[in-house]
Amino acid sequence: MTLAAEPLATPLASSPIAMAGRLAAATPPPAVHAAPPRIQYTETRIAPAARLALHECVGVVRADRSELAEAFKMLRNQVLQRMRADGHRVLAVTSPRPIPGKSLSALNLALAIADDFDSTALLVDADLSGRGLQRFFGLDHAPGLGDHLLTGTPIPELLVNPGIERLVFLPAGSAAVAQSAELLSTRIMRDLVAEMKARYDDRIVVVDLPAALSTADALAFLPLADTTLVVIEEHTTRIADMDSLAALLAPFELVGTVMSRPVD
Repeated sequence: MTLAAEPLATPLASSPIAMAGRLAAATPPPAVHAAPPRIQYTETRIAPAARLALHECVGVVRADRSELAEAFKMLRNQVLQRMRADGHRVLAVTSPRPIPGKSLSALNLALAIADDFDSTALLVDADLSGRGLQRFFGLDHAPGLGDHLLTGTPIPELLVNPGIERLVFLPAGSAAVAQSAELLSTRIMRDLVAEMKARYDDRIVVVDLPAALSTADALAFLPLADTTLVVIEEHTTRIADMDSLAALLAPFELVGTVMSRPVD
């Protein structure tokens, strides 16, 4: 998958210290380094195989200077600037109809955010049908969000670090859930989102939702998100669907729209 050239469109002096009549030398400040300190994951499960699975997927960005990687870095910068200016922490990602570029965009944006030295990313697979992000990580049938909402499985037991610095992933769950829209609008889900926002000051939560015009799931969750990114697909997304989605999202904050190109 590649992005369009325009990835985001809006619709959307210190003083010397005198001591005992003499000039005392101030203690030099500690060295400042651009690179952030490394994160040690003590509770979150580390799954290096998930990183290998990601690298095998067509359209997933890598830590390089490719056109795709630079496009998502530009998208990241625009999204983060707008979110930080508004005090936003939770970004929902959806599309009018199901397209491969929607989940890929959510994944690649989270990877780009994790590369930002001042940010960490929590990527949430909220497609409880089992057709979302989970497959990219090679974590099919791994417990996740659905298990927390249905059975109360503690979130620390569900989070996965795929061997990528500053990125944590919450899978959708071990099995498809029929009443997914109802679960995404529960008090338990509201409490979880509030906890996700409050735990770390540098955390950006990216939530991959199903297509907004195909299921009730996105509309159930959107009141919990701070803002939304809409992904459309070049040449395939219909104008009528874009108009319908614009009307549906009118009550909600929208950070912008990104156009993806179909996977070759």
